[in-house]
Amino acid sequence: MEPAQRVGIVGGGQLAVMMADAAERLGLEVDALARCPDDPIFTTGRRARVGDSRSLEDLRTLAARTDVLTFDHELIDHRVLAQLEREGVVIRPGSTAMAIATNKERQFGLFEYLALAQPETVVVSDLSAALNAIEKFDRAAVLKTATGGYDGRGVLLDSSEAAVSAWFPVRQTSVLVQRRVDVESEIAIQVVRAHDGSVVAYAPARTVQSNGMCSVVHVPAEVSPELEQKACACAKEIAEAIDVVGLLTVEFFVAKGELVVNELAARPHNSGHLTIEACQTSQFENHMRAVAGLPLGPTDFVVPAAAMANIVGPITAKCGSDAAGENVAVHLYGKTPRPGRKLGHVTATAESTSKAIGLALDAVSHLHNADKQDPKTETENS
Repeated sequence: MEPAQRVGIVGGGQLAVMMADAAERLGLEVDALARCPDDPIFTTGRRARVGDSRSLEDLRTLAARTDVLTFDHELIDHRVLAQLEREGVVIRPGSTAMAIATNKERQFGLFEYLALAQPETVVVSDLSAALNAIEKFDRAAVLKTATGGYDGRGVLLDSSEAAVSAWFPVRQTSVLVQRRVDVESEIAIQVVRAHDGSVVAYAPARTVQSNGMCSVVHVPAEVSPELEQKACACAKEIAEAIDVVGLLTVEFFVAKGELVVNELAARPHNSGHLTIEACQTSQFENHMRAVAGLPLGPTDFVVPAAAMANIVGPITAKCGSDAAGENVAVHLYGKTPRPGRKLGHVTATAESTSKAIGLALDAVSHLHNADKQDPKTETENS
């Protein structure tokens, strides 16, 4: 198959924008199907239209204008993707991979089939069964909806009966009740698989969560070489098992010195944003290379250490350059602020992990408090 020239991206968020940036550098054309007219893709001047990512007709229209489809989110119907594949549309990752990546119950089944260590899990479909499972786990449990959860949504950390009763979804067919793991740290690893089966992997990154959402990511992950090798091997095994073409992110807990697989995403991921500044080839470029059928790029780090911090509004700085510096890159997404929404991220590089984290967090703090920190601004606004 000849390399694709036109890539259709299903989604118009920040991941779509960063994929489009990478595609442009590779000489590829991009067309996007966004969910909302204020999605970030429209601020870039690239070709995009609003549509329904679960609609067969809307996806057919996008497919007719492009050579291959890929995704920046999981809000899709894998059955629709399978129908498109039967019609000859090239989809990367394919419908099988997306069926698993969009459903945590299927991920649980896959991890079980591959005999990978994961939290003890009971899959339930009603509140009574959920409460029974929580009792089985000595009331120390985490609940997750099988579909629709991201950035802390669809996850409940409070396993009290009152909290579970108030949270339990009425239209969700299944919920995973998992025994709470005594987590020492969390890591994520990106692997990229080409259509010919070749695979490259990035070194794992450590992720730090706040209120169920990733807040800081850093490399090196500060885990043993043995755990790093196991994580890489595990991610590659999963990628091959579900026949991914493109980028796959696998998240792990480290508990009692061992890896426990948590969940996966078949797309570029928040934990890999720092690869833009820190690696020879970013996760976005390698994903687009795989999707278009181009050779994969090297994943080596080009800095001693890097850290990424998410910007969750409100932002008072007028532009990202206010907080940028020689070793600090600010990426603002052009999103309308709302509670809990990621508005951008900062990546800092340094000679040590602690220094990189400090630079990134300082930049985020500046963006949140620029007016307070700038006496001139305070005078102008008075």
